[in-house]
Amino acid sequence: MLFVRFREHEAQTNEFVELLSDHLVDYAIPLTKRQQANAQGAKSNTGGSMAASSRLRREAIRLLVKYSKENSSRYGEIGELISYVIAVHFLRAGQVGAKMALKTSSEMPIHGADGLHARANDDGTVTFFLLESKITPSAADASREMVDSVSEFQADRGRRLNELRLVSDLSNLEALQGEQREAAKSFFNVYSGSGNHLKRRDIHVGSLVFSEEAYSEKLKRDAEQPITIHEDHFESQYVAKHPRFQKNLTNQAAAKSLDLGGCIVFLVAVPDVYELKRIFAELNNEHICD
Repeated sequence: MLFVRFREHEAQTNEFVELLSDHLVDYAIPLTKRQQANAQGAKSNTGGSMAASSRLRREAIRLLVKYSKENSSRYGEIGELISYVIAVHFLRAGQVGAKMALKTSSEMPIHGADGLHARANDDGTVTFFLLESKITPSAADASREMVDSVSEFQADRGRRLNELRLVSDLSNLEALQGEQREAAKSFFNVYSGSGNHLKRRDIHVGSLVFSEEAYSEKLKRDAEQPITIHEDHFESQYVAKHPRFQKNLTNQAAAKSLDLGGCIVFLVAVPDVYELKRIFAELNNEHICD
């Protein structure tokens, strides 16, 4: 259970969006292009030119679906960015496929999983994380949509094979060299002959971003109280809802015969999902529709 934190009585929504925006290029642009931009900067006459990196940021922004109030309900790419940050920070899983870079139009949605990440484990196995993000006012709706998406994905072998093809043919693994690259790819290729694909565990990761009403249940400010009193009050209310969240998810999964043992679910509470989207769009203002 994650949430936007407080500075005294104020939820830090703007700061959260700024942090997410700092990771936009990492999320949207393939690793090889980012490495090339860093190398160009290091070799520049100044020894640290950011020109190439600035071009990548413009490229990343232009890949985003254009935002307007009318289409805010389908503006979900900030949710996909949140799922990317969660996978990197909490699961320690690197992105193996920059699916945003495959878009031929900013208005084209991403098909299949929202993100593809992997982590090498000490026992010689690999965990393959397929990200599924949902951003909606209701946590119950977010979990229901996630369960629907994951169950449909698991029932469609063609979709599963396509995600593996993307990792093998169009992934960040291309940034590796020689034998290291081929060894990494072998975990995603049943025909490699190494048997490494048998050492790959596939896990679906749901990042469910929703509007939490407890943000509006504020305490009065009191300079005599600890500065954390507002966040502590919110967190106690939020955590108390965990059994209800868990029951909803369990029931929804049972209705679809989905085994939650193959899923990791992160709940991400924010004050208002529509305000979150608006702030993100304004900060990355090349993709706002009038």
